[in-house]
Amino acid sequence: MSRIMSLKCDLMTIMGLVMLGFCVLGLGMLSAASVKENQLMHDGEAEVKRWASELTKNLHTNPEAARSTFFNHRFFLKKSSTSSRVFAFDVFDKNGKLFHSAGLANWHPLETISNLLNSPVTRYHRGLRQNTAQLHSFEKNTPTTNYASVAMPFYSADGYLGSIIAFVDQGEQASYLTKSFKIIAGVTGLLLLIGVGIPSYLVLVRTKENGKAEERIRYLSVHDEMTGLANRKSFNEHLHSTLREDRKKSGHLVVVIIDIDRFKQINDALGHSAGDSVLRYMTESLKSNIQDDDYAARIGSDQFALTLSGIKSKEHAVTFIATLRESLSAPLWINGEKVTYSLSIGCAMAPEQAGEATILMRHANLALGRAKSDGGNSFKFFEQSMDTAFLRRRDCEADLRRALDSDQFELYYQPQVDLKTQTICGYEALIRWNHPRDGNVSPGFFIPLAEETELIIPIGEWVLWQACKDAAAWPKPLKVSVNLSPVQFKRGNIVELVQDALEISGLAPERLEVEITESLLISSTGKVAEDLHGLRDLGVSIAMDDFGTGYSSLSYISCFPFNKIKIDQSFVQSMTKDTAILGIVKCIIAMGHSLGVIITAEGVETAEQNRILKGLGCEQVQGYLYGRPIRSFTCKKRISKALKISPAKPAGKRKTASAA
Repeated sequence: MSRIMSLKCDLMTIMGLVMLGFCVLGLGMLSAASVKENQLMHDGEAEVKRWASELTKNLHTNPEAARSTFFNHRFFLKKSSTSSRVFAFDVFDKNGKLFHSAGLANWHPLETISNLLNSPVTRYHRGLRQNTAQLHSFEKNTPTTNYASVAMPFYSADGYLGSIIAFVDQGEQASYLTKSFKIIAGVTGLLLLIGVGIPSYLVLVRTKENGKAEERIRYLSVHDEMTGLANRKSFNEHLHSTLREDRKKSGHLVVVIIDIDRFKQINDALGHSAGDSVLRYMTESLKSNIQDDDYAARIGSDQFALTLSGIKSKEHAVTFIATLRESLSAPLWINGEKVTYSLSIGCAMAPEQAGEATILMRHANLALGRAKSDGGNSFKFFEQSMDTAFLRRRDCEADLRRALDSDQFELYYQPQVDLKTQTICGYEALIRWNHPRDGNVSPGFFIPLAEETELIIPIGEWVLWQACKDAAAWPKPLKVSVNLSPVQFKRGNIVELVQDALEISGLAPERLEVEITESLLISSTGKVAEDLHGLRDLGVSIAMDDFGTGYSSLSYISCFPFNKIKIDQSFVQSMTKDTAILGIVKCIIAMGHSLGVIITAEGVETAEQNRILKGLGCEQVQGYLYGRPIRSFTCKKRISKALKISPAKPAGKRKTASAA
C-alpha cells in the first residue's frame, strides 16, 4: 500500500512538472509572437519615416507644386522606392483626396485604404491583408504577402499638407525574426526538456529504487538474508496455518529444530566465512531432502526448523530424521580444510504431543535442550517428563528470584584440616537454600540455574559478605574459603566487591581465600588475569577448585597467581581402587611441592584415604571424615571450644557426598 501511495505521489509530481513545462513553453511562444509583432511594427514605422524624410526634402510647400513635383520626379519616386523596402504608397491631401498613387490605388478600392486616414497621426496596420487581395509592388507587379501599412502625416510651414500611406515589405525581417524565434523556441524547449525531463527521470529512478527497497524490505521481513530460507516469523505463521489445515487431514505434523553443535568454535577456528559456508551447505541439503509440502526456515544463528507433513507414525519420523541428520552432518571441505560438525535435533509431533503452534515449538525446543544436555550429536523426541522438568525449572527460577529477599539462603561451613598438626586451619562456606515448600534444595540444582540466569551475581555477593562477617568473629588465624562463579568475573567488578566486603566486615585479607574453577580459566580473558592479580595484591589467597577435572589444568598453574590447589573428590575416592588414579594424585602433590603451593584434598571419607594422603605429603584435607557442613552458629560454638580435631570414628558405611 505504501508503495502504491508513493507511486501516485511520484506520478502526480511528474504530471505537475510536465504541465508546468507546457505552460512555460506556451507563455514563451505567446511572448515571442507578441515581441515579433512589436518588432515588425517598430521596424515598419522606422523604415517609412526614413523613406518619407528623403521624399519630403524635395517637396514644395505648395500642394500643386508638390503634385507636379511627384509627377516630374517619377524616376526619383521609383528610385526611392527601390532603394528602400517601401513597395507601394499613396499621397492624400489635407482633405483626404488622393493626390498621388504609386501603385496601391490600382489594386485596392479607396474606401478600404481611406480607413487608415482617420486622424493625422502615424498608424501601423498589418490586418489590411486579411481583408484585401495580395499587394503588389508598383515596379515589378509581384505579390507581397508579409508587409506593414503605415499612415504618416506631413507638414509645411503653413501647417498640415496631407498624408502618405506607405506599404513596407517585411518579408525578410519577418523571416529573420521567425528563424530567430524558432531558435529561441528550440533552446527554450531544450531547456524545458532538461528542466522537466531530468527531474522527471530522477523521480522515476527514485520510484524504481524505492520500489526495489520496499521489495527488499518485504523479502527480508519473511526471509533469512544469508540462506534465503524463511525466517522465524514466517515459520511461526506457516506453522499456525498448517496446524489449522492438518486438522482436516490424516497423518501427523512433525516440528524439527536442528542446532549445529559448537558452531562458535567453527567461526573462531576457521573464520566467519567458513561458518557461512556451513550454513549454506545445510540450506542446500535441507532443500534437497525435504518434500514439497515440507517447510524449512532458519530461526537462529545456527538453528534451523522444519515442518514435516504427512508423517504416518513416530517410527516413520525417526527414520526420516536419522537419514536427514546423516545427510546434513556430512563433512565438507572449506579452503582445502576438512570441516566436520555434529547436530543436535529436537522433535515434537502434532496432534499427539500438542495441537497449538506455540506449545509444539516449546516441546521441540525442550527436546533439543535434552539432546544438547546429553552431549549433543543426537536427536530426541519430546517426552512429557521434559515438560515436567521445564516447569519445575521455571518455577525454581521464579522462586530463586524471591529467595534472596526472603532470607531463604543460609551458609554452612565445612572444616579444612592441617594433616600435620591435625588442627582446623579454616572453613569453606557452602550455600544452602531452605525453600518454604520444597525444603532443602540441592546446590547442584539451583547453582547452575543461578549462573545461567545471572542471579549468581547478587547471590554470590551475599555469600561473600556473609562469610566475611561470620569469619571476622572467629579467632585468628582461621580462614574462610568462598567460591566465586565465572559469571561474577565476567559481569561484575570482583576486586572492588571483595575489598568492600573485607573493609566493612573487618576481616583481614590474609584470612580470606577465594576458590575458582578451571572453567573460568579456560575462557579467560585479560580482565580475568587482571582481576586475579588484583585479588592477590589485596592479600587474598586464591585456590583452584576441582583440579584435574579439566583438560589443560597444568598449563594454568604457572600463568595465574594460585596459593592452593584442591584435588577433586573423584580422584580421592578412586585412588584406593585404581593405581592409575593414585599415580595422578601423587603427581599433583609433587607438583604442588615443586611450585610452592598448598595442596588440599577434597572428599576424604575414610581413614585409609587420610593415611595415603598424609603419606604422600598432602598438607590439607576436607571431607566427611573430619566433619560435615554445619550451620554458622554451630560452627561458631565448636570453634569457641577448641581448634583441636581428630578423625571421626567410622560408624558404618558412609554415603559419598559432595562438599559443594
